[in-house]
Amino acid sequence: MTNSRIKQLLCCLVWAMLWGCSPDKQNTDATWPTFGHDVSNTKFSALTAIDTSNVAQLKEAWRFEDSTEGGGVYFNPVMMDNRVIGLMPSNKLVAMDAATGKRLWEFAPDSSDISNWSKGMTYHAGSPDRIFLISGGTLYSINAETGAVMKDFGNNGRVDFYEGLEVPDAMRAQVPVSSNAPGVVYNDLFIVGCKVPDELPSTPGDIRAFNINTGKLEWVFHVIPKPGEFGADTWSANARQRNGGANCWAGMALDEKRGIVFVPTASPSFDFYGADRPGQNLFANCLLALDAKTGKRIWHFQTTHHDLWDRDNGSPPNLVTIKRDGKAIDAVALVTKMGFLFLFDRETGESLFEVNEVPVDTVSRMPGEKPWPTQPIPVNPPFARQGYEEKFFGRSAAWIKAEIAKNKYKTGIYEPPSMEGSIILPTAHGGSNWGGATVNPETNRIFVNAIDIPWILKLTDLKKIREANQLNPEILYRTYCSSCHGADKKGGAGPDLTSRAKNYKSAQIASILRKGAPPMPSFKFLSEQQIEAISAYVRDTVAQASFETAGIPENNEPYGFNGYNFYLDPEGHPAIAPPFGTMTAIDLNTGAIVWQVPLGEDLRFKKMGIPNSGTFNRGGGIATAGGLIFIGATDDNMLRAFDQRTGKVLWEYQLPGMASSIPSTYAVGNKQYVVVSVNGEQQNNFKGGYFAFAIP
Repeated sequence: MTNSRIKQLLCCLVWAMLWGCSPDKQNTDATWPTFGHDVSNTKFSALTAIDTSNVAQLKEAWRFEDSTEGGGVYFNPVMMDNRVIGLMPSNKLVAMDAATGKRLWEFAPDSSDISNWSKGMTYHAGSPDRIFLISGGTLYSINAETGAVMKDFGNNGRVDFYEGLEVPDAMRAQVPVSSNAPGVVYNDLFIVGCKVPDELPSTPGDIRAFNINTGKLEWVFHVIPKPGEFGADTWSANARQRNGGANCWAGMALDEKRGIVFVPTASPSFDFYGADRPGQNLFANCLLALDAKTGKRIWHFQTTHHDLWDRDNGSPPNLVTIKRDGKAIDAVALVTKMGFLFLFDRETGESLFEVNEVPVDTVSRMPGEKPWPTQPIPVNPPFARQGYEEKFFGRSAAWIKAEIAKNKYKTGIYEPPSMEGSIILPTAHGGSNWGGATVNPETNRIFVNAIDIPWILKLTDLKKIREANQLNPEILYRTYCSSCHGADKKGGAGPDLTSRAKNYKSAQIASILRKGAPPMPSFKFLSEQQIEAISAYVRDTVAQASFETAGIPENNEPYGFNGYNFYLDPEGHPAIAPPFGTMTAIDLNTGAIVWQVPLGEDLRFKKMGIPNSGTFNRGGGIATAGGLIFIGATDDNMLRAFDQRTGKVLWEYQLPGMASSIPSTYAVGNKQYVVVSVNGEQQNNFKGGYFAFAIP
C-alpha cells in the first residue's frame, strides 16, 4: 500500500472519530455523491480494491430490474449512506441497498410525460439530505432518506420549471421544457440548465439559480442576450422571441473555491438553418464561466460560430490542474462533438492550447443563409477523424466514390447544409457526446469515448411536404423513422419498436413525435394527420386511426432536416473503415494522444474476419485509482474495464441491454462495487434497471 493511500485512510479514520460516525459516512472515496462523482466532474474514484491485477475476478453482485415494460435509462446513480439511488425506465426514482440491491423506497413524479432521458440528479448533503430532480416541467426537492417530497420547498415540494423562462402559458404544449442533466449546488443556490426544443417554436434555454431551501428563483443568465446586454449584437432583432436554444443540457462543473460555474451551451434553434438568426449567435455553442453567486458572465469561449450542424457542447466540462513550465495551472477541459479538446485557464478563459480561427466554406445553397467565415480549431490533435476523406472509405470505397460523384455530396467539416446533402464527419452524435470525458488527476490523463461513423445531412422543403399531405402510413414511417428504427421496426440507431410501442397509446406516441426524445428530433413540422398516421402504423393500428387534428398550430418553418441518418453502404454497414467507435487517452499537460483503441465489437464485422471494429456508443466512462476505466456505452451491450496505461481490455461482461449511461463505483465495508444502469431489451426479456459488480 502506498504512503499516500495510508495517509488517506488515516485521515478518514480521524474524521470518523471526530464526527462519531462510520468511516463510510465521511469517506467520500467510498461514495459516489453526485453526477460525475463530484462537482469538478472528474468521474474519478480514489478506490483501489478493484485494480488491474484482480479486475478479471469481477462478478455480478446484484441487479435491480424495473417492474414494468422497460425502455431507455441513461442515469448515473448516486451512492450515499449505503443507498444507491437511480431513475428507472418507468420514470420512478428508486433507492436500493448498496450491498444487496434491495428496494428501500421509490418516488414517482406527478408528470405522466415520458422523460426517462434524465442522466442524473443533484444530491445535496444537509439536514436532511436532499435530492433535486427535474421531471417533465417540474423541479422536485426530495428527502434522500425517505423518498418523500420536501414540503417546505416551493409549492409542496415542487417548483414550476418554467419559472424565469419567457414561455407564455398558452405555448407550453408547443415548447416543452425539462432537463436531462443535473445541476450543481453552490452555497444555498441550485444552478441548472434546461432542455428546450431544437426546432421552432422554442425558447432561450436560460441558466437559472433556485434557492435550495425555498425554491425561489434567485438569478437568470440570458443565453440569448436581451437588447443592451453583451452579445445582443450577434443576433437579429427580436431573437429571444423568434429563436431559442443555446441551452445547457450536458451538465456543469463548479469551482467551489472560486465560486465559478462552468456551463457548456448548445446550438440555437433551429439548428440546421440559420437565415433567421444572422450573426455569431452568442452565447450558443459556448463554454460559459459564470459567477455562481450572481449569474454574471466572467468569460466565454464559442466553439462553433453560427452553428448549422447541431454541434452542441453536449459533454460536461472537467476541472483539472495541469503542469506548464513548472507551474500548476487550474484549468477547465471541454471535449466536443467535433473531436476537439479545448483547455482554458479557469479564471481568465485564456486558451492553454493554441486555437486558430480557420477560414471555412461560406457558400450556402440555402436562401438567405450566411455561414460564419471562420471556425475555431485547436492545434492539439483531435481524437476523432476529421472530414469524410477517401483514406477513410475502406471496403466500400468504389460504391462511396460513385455515390459522391452521382449526388455531388460535399464532404468537408464545415460544409453548409443543403437540400442536395453533405456527408458529415464528425456528426451531431460525436466525436464525444453527452458521456463526456473522465480524468485521473494523479496521472493528468483524460479519457474520452467517441463515435466515428458519418451521417448524411439533408435539408427538406417543409412547404412541399405539407402541401403533399400524404397519409400513407408506411411511406411516412419509411421516410421519417426507418433510418433509425429499421424498416421492420426492430431498431438500429434507435430502439426496437415492435413490442414497446404497443404499450403506449397513440396519443403518447404522437406526443413524442411532436416533442422529440433526444437524440430523436421533433417531427412537429408534419401535419397532425401525418403524425397520427405514423403513430398508428407504429402500433399496428392503422385501421383504427382517426386522422383527426389535435388543434395544435402548424409549424410554418420553411426548412427542416431529414433526421440523424448514419451513412450506410448497400449492406447496411457504416460506409467508412473501422473503427466506428474509439476510446482515447490524452496527456492534459501536452495535449498529445497517449493511446487510442477501438471501443466495442460489431459482430457482423467479426464474422467477416475484421475484429476490433468499434461500435456506435452513447454514454461515458469512469476512472479509478486502481488504474481502470469502466465503460458500457456500446451497442454490443458490453460493460468493459480498460487498463488506463495501455488501453487494453482487462474484463468485459455481457449485459442484457445497452448501458447508455455513466457507471458509478463505491465501497461498502472493504468491498468495492461498480454499478451501471442498463436499458430494457425486449428480445432479452429485460425491463431495464441496474447491475452491480464486485469481487466475491
